[in-house]
Amino acid sequence: MTRHTGALERTERALRVAIAVVFLIAAGMKLAALDFEVAAFARFGYAPWFMVAVGAGQLAGAALLLTRRFAGAGALLLAAIMVGAVVSHLRAHDPLAMAVPASLLLVLLLGIAYARRRDWLGGMRAAGLRP
Repeated sequence: MTRHTGALERTERALRVAIAVVFLIAAGMKLAALDFEVAAFARFGYAPWFMVAVGAGQLAGAALLLTRRFAGAGALLLAAIMVGAVVSHLRAHDPLAMAVPASLLLVLLLGIAYARRRDWLGGMRAAGLRP
């Protein structure tokens, strides 16, 4: 491994850890049914159980993101959740600034998924799926 490759891997790992922490906190807030989360999901028109499902998805995605072999899959799961977040803010006619954090996380997660594409494509091949 070259010095450049090692630095890239450390940077990518640090980014994965930082994003995982964000999603662990977000999942905790949803699973604890904090008032502002409950109000946001109600404003979006979602049933209360959906908030728990999103929190569980965030928790699972964060755990996968912390596992090098499954980081790409975790990034894809969390990216899908972020697409839903962006769409929810836009459908609720929230100010565009409210969709910015989810949009930024979406871009970062897609970058991680791309960087880890060999891991998740290899897993698909091993499962007999053709990417």
